[in-house]
Amino acid sequence: MKNWLNRALALLMGSLESPRHEINELDWKAFLSPDKKRLAEHLSALSNHPGGGFLVYGVDNSGTPVGIADADIEVAINQLANLGRDAVEPPLALDHAVESYMGARLLFVYVPESPIKPVHLRGKGLEYAFIRSGGTTRLASRQEIGALLLHSRTPRWERLRNNFPFLPVQIW
Repeated sequence: MKNWLNRALALLMGSLESPRHEINELDWKAFLSPDKKRLAEHLSALSNHPGGGFLVYGVDNSGTPVGIADADIEVAINQLANLGRDAVEPPLALDHAVESYMGARLLFVYVPESPIKPVHLRGKGLEYAFIRSGGTTRLASRQEIGALLLHSRTPRWERLRNNFPFLPVQIW
């Protein structure tokens, strides 16, 4: 089991308790939206959130786990990975897992916190950075962008392997 999956399951369980509600760290989706711009906004917001966050596919708007089909899982993984690489700056490396929860197969997509902030829409200025607030995704205010800049860290070579698993272990 992936080390982040326990955290995602605990957050999902908490968000599905009465009253059911989305939280800043976790966003439910019944299916993959065709709106790529909106998906990129969610990736920006979750990667700007302390500790990152999760998209959970297979949970409807009322908070009922309904599951997701295998074909839809493959499409979602590919599209989100492409958006993480091509639609936001700096690019994101996402991770995913499929897990059964309350009898439904769910796709968990982990969006790690980016060390370089703010993550914003590619080709646009920093004013197109998004955050999670009250369980929703919205544009960050000028003050919030300033706070994100203050929490940005220069990446070190030693940590790049953790954020970009596609890098080789040794370069010789």
